[in-house]
Formats: sequence, C-alpha cells, structure tokens
Amino acid sequence: MRLLTDYYAAMEANNPREFGSYYAENMTLTFGNSPEIKGRDNIISAFGDKLDEVVSLGHDLVNAWEEEDGVVFFESIGRWTLRSGAVIEIKAASKITIAGGKFVDQRIYVDNAPVFEALKREED
Repeated sequence: MRLLTDYYAAMEANNPREFGSYYAENMTLTFGNSPEIKGRDNIISAFGDKLDEVVSLGHDLVNAWEEEDGVVFFESIGRWTLRSGAVIEIKAASKITIAGGKFVDQRIYVDNAPVFEALKREED
C-alpha cells in the first residue's frame, strides 16, 4: 500500500520525474481496450499530457492485494480536479506487475468518458 500511496502522491503532484521513477525502462501500460504503450519515456509522456490538462488527479485506494510474482491488484477512485474547479470521481480497477522494485506492466480498467466530456466542455 505504501508503494501505491507514494506513487499516486507523485502523480497528484504532477511530478513526472518522480512518478516515472517507479517505471522499469521497458514497462508496458494498457488502458482497457486502448493500444499498449511501451517504454518508460512514452508512458511518462502519455500521463504527463493528460495531467497537464487538469489541476490534479488524486487516487483513493479502496482495496489492494498482492499475488505471487509481484502482481498487485487494486481498486481506486480517481479524483480529477478540473481547471473550472469541478471534481469528477471515477472508479477503476488496476493490475500492476512489479519486479526489482519497478513497475514492469500496468493495466488500468476505467471509463474516463465523463472526464473527457467535461474537459471538452471547458474548451468550448
């Protein structure tokens, strides 16, 4: 839990160097049905681009459990704070595989459509 809490604190602070320090060089990331993103720098860039559109993205961990071989499953509530001041909470489930203290694979199952719709409305 401490590892996840620290990781998400770095993400909420939008500190790419810090949250990227949790990623292995050859990490893979998959959001639901989206294409897999490969490599630490590409993942940092993908997260950074989205985080730059909002004030912050916090996470409340609901449940977490570790399986064999460094596989961690968890549920969370993402708390997106938009530039308008609106806060949108989204439930998610994730699986992270950790090896040598680094994330080697992360899979996130979430429907962020309400966030994207709100961001689009802010642009208009």
